Amino acid sequence: MPPLKIPVVFIRDKQAFAQDMLSSLGKPIDVAKRMKEDGYKLIHIVDLDALNGNSANLDIYDKLTYFINVQVECAPKDAIIKKLLSLKCRIVLDSPAPGFSLLKEKNLLVAKIKSIEDAKKKGFGLSDFHDVILENASDEEIEKITALGKRALALESDYERLKPESKKLVWGIILSSSS
Repeated sequence: MPPLKIPVVFIRDKQAFAQDMLSSLGKPIDVAKRMKEDGYKLIHIVDLDALNGNSANLDIYDKLTYFINVQVECAPKDAIIKKLLSLKCRIVLDSPAPGFSLLKEKNLLVAKIKSIEDAKKKGFGLSDFHDVILENASDEEIEKITALGKRALALESDYERLKPESKKLVWGIILSSSS
């Protein structure tokens, strides 16, 4: 089965942007509907407000999760994480959250790491996560993540450099453009 292709959308002030942050894509709901029509099953959202601890965009996810799966990068703030979990959003974290191991919905948790070693240095236990996004993914790191029983996600540019046998282990590809 080929890996899931996952487009990236940035959200700030209830508006959607392409990765270059110069191109407005429009309202997040409209953008997500177009992506669903294009066949995408999951959208990776970088919520620039939530990364700063601001929960202003959370109402958007309540509408999005009715018709498409989303994973949202946010700050490790308890209130934001609890709200996103209640909406059944996948949560992407790149640093540990307080009380993190107490979260019961691990199937919705996604770690974003540079490497397994880097995660260990940060005190980031991968056992609390269902999926792992590897920045700078290598064949070795993909194999290590899947050996831990985790689904590995790679950035599109890294995926292209992987050996064919490692590509077979990748569950999802984070696309480099949102179109």
